[in-house]
Amino acid sequence: MKRFCALVVLAGVLSAASRTGSGEQPAAKKDAPPLAARVYGEWRIQVRPDKAKEYAQLIETKGLPLFREAGGRMVGWWTTLVGDLYEHVTIWEYDDMTAFERAVQKLGKDKRFAEFVEKRDPLLSGEENRFLRLTAFAAEPTLPENSKVIVHEVHRVPLARMQAYLQFMQSDGMDLLRRHGFKPVGPWMVGVGNWSEVSYLFRYDSLQERDELMARFAAHDDVRTYSGKLNEFADEVTTRILLPAPFAHRSAPAKP
Repeated sequence: MKRFCALVVLAGVLSAASRTGSGEQPAAKKDAPPLAARVYGEWRIQVRPDKAKEYAQLIETKGLPLFREAGGRMVGWWTTLVGDLYEHVTIWEYDDMTAFERAVQKLGKDKRFAEFVEKRDPLLSGEENRFLRLTAFAAEPTLPENSKVIVHEVHRVPLARMQAYLQFMQSDGMDLLRRHGFKPVGPWMVGVGNWSEVSYLFRYDSLQERDELMARFAAHDDVRTYSGKLNEFADEVTTRILLPAPFAHRSAPAKP
């Protein structure tokens, strides 16, 4: 519970810091809020190596039902294939920060959540989170993302170059990637966390598909345009490969 209480403070910070630049779950409303209002919580969870199976079972049976009851919509829950091998990554969508604050308050009052946290915390070696907002031109995620392989990509762009970087991605970068068969989600800007980070999820059916797309792209003249602009704007690009957690695409139990 202490982690979620701390997030209430972050919620207020994010509201003030807004800037330009599987299974059943609550469905998006027909009058869903605009991208500018929606927020995405991303959690990176370090699971103790000897507790992976126990943790997965606890999340599936106790955690997901509580998070969904509180109003969160799961974008995905993944384990890491390349990166921190004991890390889980999960992203949840909320209508806005007010909706997230209501979720925090609801969970904070729920005895079941307190019991869940008591069982969960001994299984972890660490946890961190941040809050993201989609840019106005972003490709939206589906709920949940069902791709078999996800590449989580972070571009670290100094704030002095951020506007020019976003203009390129809006005018050329995203279309260029799509023309070559890539299926990006994002970009997401950071609302609470490292403001110089811009994040994407790239969907693939397999690692083979990724290798083939990368090889074709590398042989095309467009790669010079794209890589040249990244070299101009970004100080660093980090990628890691994520796979859906075993429970991520299972349907929630039907209500009696």
